[in-house]
Amino acid sequence: MQKKLGMLTSVLSFCAIALIGIGCSSNSRSNNNNYYDDAAPAYDNYRYADRAETCAPACAPVCAPACAPKVCPPACEPVCRPACEPVCPPARRPACEPVCPPVCRPACEPVCPPACEECCYRPVKCKHPNSNELRCFDFITVRAANPRMCMLGDQYPLDFHVEACADVCDVVVNANLPAGVSLIRSEPEAKVDGRTVTWNFGAMSQGEVICAKVLVKCECEGELCACFCATATPVRFCSLLCAKPILTCHKCGPEEVCPGDPVHYTITVTNKGSCTAEDVVVVDNVPPELEHNSCARTLTYRLGNLEPCQTKTVNVCLTAIKRGKTCNTAIVSACNADSVSCQACTCICCCAIDIEKTGTREVAIGKNADYQIVVRNTGDKDLHEVVVTDTAPSSTSIVSANGATINGNQAIWRLRELKIGESATFNLTLTTCVPGCFTNKVHVDTCEGCSACSEFTTRWKGRPALNICVVSSENPICIGEHTTYTVTLVNQGSESDDNVVVVARFPGELRAVKAYGDANGSISGNTVTFAPINNVRPRQTLTFKIDAEAVGSGDGRVVVEVTSNATKTPIMQQESTIVN
Repeated sequence: MQKKLGMLTSVLSFCAIALIGIGCSSNSRSNNNNYYDDAAPAYDNYRYADRAETCAPACAPVCAPACAPKVCPPACEPVCRPACEPVCPPARRPACEPVCPPVCRPACEPVCPPACEECCYRPVKCKHPNSNELRCFDFITVRAANPRMCMLGDQYPLDFHVEACADVCDVVVNANLPAGVSLIRSEPEAKVDGRTVTWNFGAMSQGEVICAKVLVKCECEGELCACFCATATPVRFCSLLCAKPILTCHKCGPEEVCPGDPVHYTITVTNKGSCTAEDVVVVDNVPPELEHNSCARTLTYRLGNLEPCQTKTVNVCLTAIKRGKTCNTAIVSACNADSVSCQACTCICCCAIDIEKTGTREVAIGKNADYQIVVRNTGDKDLHEVVVTDTAPSSTSIVSANGATINGNQAIWRLRELKIGESATFNLTLTTCVPGCFTNKVHVDTCEGCSACSEFTTRWKGRPALNICVVSSENPICIGEHTTYTVTLVNQGSESDDNVVVVARFPGELRAVKAYGDANGSISGNTVTFAPINNVRPRQTLTFKIDAEAVGSGDGRVVVEVTSNATKTPIMQQESTIVN
C-alpha cells in the first residue's frame, strides 16, 4: 500500500513539474512533442488536434484575462457520461486509456475567447417589455409612439395620445425620461421635474382625444426606456331639470278672397320651451264675415301634449260671406303654460282672374302642336302686374311664343294692367320627337294676390315600323321533299299598328301544305293568308310558319307581303328555294 502511494505521489509531482516547465504556450508544447512522438504518437494526434489555440498565451487583455492553468479532470470517467477533454495536455501518457469511446466524447468549449479578438459594443437592452399602449386603465387610454431607432446625438419625438373611455376628471400623464436623453421641449408645455414631465389635462369627456409630444435628444447608446404613467378620476352626474314650456302660435291664410270663396287658415303651434306643455287647446273665434260649415262661431281643437321643439298644425276651412276686411284670431292655451294668440287678416272682395288653355289634342311626333291661352279679369277691380307663365313638359320644346320671354322650357308674358272684364290671349307652339301624352301647364299671378292655373294634354303619336324576315328550313330540296318557311314580323316603331295582314304567294315549284303561327292561316291555291292582327305593340315580334312541298324543279321564289293600317303599300320580301 505504501509502495502504491509512493508511486502515485511521484506521478503527481512529475505532472506539476511538467506544468510549471511547459506553461500554456505552443513553443513548450512543441518541445515536448519529441517525447510523446516516440512514446504514443496516436494519443498525441488525438489529444492536440483541436487544442492548438486553446491555451496559447493571450494578447493584451482586451475583453478577458489570459488563460489560466486549469486542473485537468481524471483521464477516465464513468462509461455512461463522456468526459470533456482536458484543457492542457498531461505531462506523460496516462496510465490507462479512457473507458468511454472517443466517438461519444463531445469536444470541449474554449474556456477563454480567441486570443487577440476585439470585442463589439452591445447596447444595453431595456429590462421592461416594449408596450406602447395603456388601454382603459383609470378610464383612459394612452398610446405612445416614437421612431424605431435614433442616431447618437440626434433629436427624436415621443408622441402620445390620451383618449377618455368615459367621462373623467383630474387627468394627469407623467412621462419619465430615461438616462441618456435630454429634454428639448414638450407640446403642450408641461411641468418638468428632473426627468419627469407632467401634464395636467383636467376633465375629459368620453371619446375626447388629447395629443401631446416630447422632443428629446439621444446622448447615450443603448435601448432607452421611456415610462408613461397616467391617472384619471371617473365622474358621475346628478342632474335636475329646471324648465318652462313656452307656446308660440302662427296663423296664415289668403290675403284676399272673393265672396263665396273658401278661406283656408293654418294655425301652427310650437312649444319653444324646455319641458312638455300639457293639454294644449286651440280656440278659433270665427268673425262675422266668415262662416264655418258647422255654423259654430267658436271652434275648439285639443292638441294634447307638446314636447319641447314639437310642432302641431290645425287647418281651418271657412267661407267668405261678407265683403270687407276681416281678421280671424286663434287663442292657444295649456294647463302649465301662458296663453298666446295669433291672427290672420283677409280682404274679402271681388278680385278674381281666370285662365283657360286650349290646343291640339293629338298630333304625330315631329309635328307642331298649337295652344291658345286666354286670361280674363273676372273680378270687380283692376288687376296690375299680371304675369302669365307657361311651362312646357320636359320632353317637348318651345317652337314659338309670340311676345313672351323664353327661358328654357318656360314662356313668360307680362301685362302692366288688366282692367275689369278685360281678357288677353297668348299663343304657344310646341313640338317633340318622343311619343306619349304630355301636359302643358300655365299659371297666372297678379300683384293683388289673385292667381289661377290651367293645363292641357296633348298626345303625340308615334309611328309603327313593320319589318319582316323570311327564312326556309331546307334549301335546296328535291321534288317530294318538304321545307318550312318562317316569317318573323317585328314592329320596330314607337306606335302600335292595327289590321296587320301577312300574305304568302307560292310559285309553281312549291305547294303550301300547312300554315300556322301567331295567327290562323288559310291556304287557297298558291296563296296563304293569315288572319288580321290588331294592336301590334312597339317592339312586339310575331311569327308565322308555312310548311311547303316541292312539286317541280327550278328556282322557286316565295313572296311574302305585309299590310296594315299604317302601311298602305305592302311590305314585300322574297325567299328563294332551289328544287332539284
